[in-house]
Amino acid sequence: MPPYGEPDWATPGASTSGAPAEVTSVSVNTGQGNKALTKDRSKLWHKLISLFLIALCAAMVALGVFAIMKNKSDFAEWFIASYMILFGVLLFLYEAVWWCTVASLNKLIRKNFGFMYNIRGKALYLIFVAVLCIGINKDLLGNMDWLRWVSGIGWGAAGVGLLVLSFTNQQLFENYYVPTKGMTDSPADDGINETV
Repeated sequence: MPPYGEPDWATPGASTSGAPAEVTSVSVNTGQGNKALTKDRSKLWHKLISLFLIALCAAMVALGVFAIMKNKSDFAEWFIASYMILFGVLLFLYEAVWWCTVASLNKLIRKNFGFMYNIRGKALYLIFVAVLCIGINKDLLGNMDWLRWVSGIGWGAAGVGLLVLSFTNQQLFENYYVPTKGMTDSPADDGINETV
């Protein structure tokens, strides 16, 4: 018997009632087991989207470099090309941090470009940058004009696609995580990622 004042349930194995300790369970069909078994492929989609965005970053940076190399005197085109390189590198760094978190880089990107850590924010960013790609002068690129269309349409389609998916297929992004390493003040930052 447990000490005075303590209930029987507070001490494991102590039972003062004469009831048997064996409990039998009854199987009840609640309908939960009747669901079709499907694999959760959302993480696979996250990885594929990330790899596609990395490829788009490479295409846009290449487009910006070609535009700068072929530009002789137009400051506006040089300015647009420089921003294309900057925005391509920014998205690449975010995607790289998503794959392999670097605490200081993650902290820098999150504090200055927090919209990248939300699917809809990233989608709107992609649409905005697509306009830069298409806005570069076609005469400047010459035979590399196809790269302008591939980059612009790719970035725009990725942005619109992510935006549509975020509204229509929300369960796809239920377990989307963003890197959080470097965002806590504790010295033992383990880099566990948070779900958005």
